[in-house]
Amino acid sequence: MQVRVIESKKVYSGAISMRRDRFAINGRVVEKEIVEHLPSVGIVAVREGSLLLVEQYRRAPDMTLLEIPAGKIEQGETPRQAAVREMNEEIGYAGRLKPFLKWYMAPGYDTELMHLFVATDLKKAKERRDMDDDENIVVRKVTLATAVKKCFNGEIRDAKTIAAILAYSHSA
Repeated sequence: MQVRVIESKKVYSGAISMRRDRFAINGRVVEKEIVEHLPSVGIVAVREGSLLLVEQYRRAPDMTLLEIPAGKIEQGETPRQAAVREMNEEIGYAGRLKPFLKWYMAPGYDTELMHLFVATDLKKAKERRDMDDDENIVVRKVTLATAVKKCFNGEIRDAKTIAAILAYSHSA
C-alpha cells in the first residue's frame, strides 16, 4: 500500500491541536481531520492485591467515570517520568513501574500513543503534587475480580481502563 501526503494544514492549535490532511491512498485522494495529542501514560496500580482506580468527573461525557490513573507526557518527560508524576498527582503513591503495553487511543483520528505501566510495591508518596485544575479525584481500591466485573456490567465505561484491566487480568 502506498500513501502519499498531498497537504497537511494545521486548523487549530492549543493544548490539543488539529490538522487537516489530504493524501492519496489506493488511487484516491482522501481528506481527514487529525487530532494531534501528546503521548500519554496509563498505570495499573496494584496494592495489596487490589487496583487503585480514580473516580473523576469528565466533561465530554458529562459524567463521573472510574479509570486507571493516567495523563499526558509533558514536554521533556520520558514515559516513566510521566507515570511517576501521574501516580503521585492522582493516587498519592510511588512504586516500582514495569512497562506493560502501548496502544493508540483512537487511531482513526488521533495521534495519541499511550504507554501502559504496571505499578507494584506501592508506598505513600513523601510529598503529593497538586492535581490539575480540572481534576477532582477520589481514589477507589477495587479487587481485580470486581474491576473485571465492572468492565462487563457497564460500571467502567472508559476504554483505556477496560483494556488495561482486561489485559492485566489475563497476565496476572
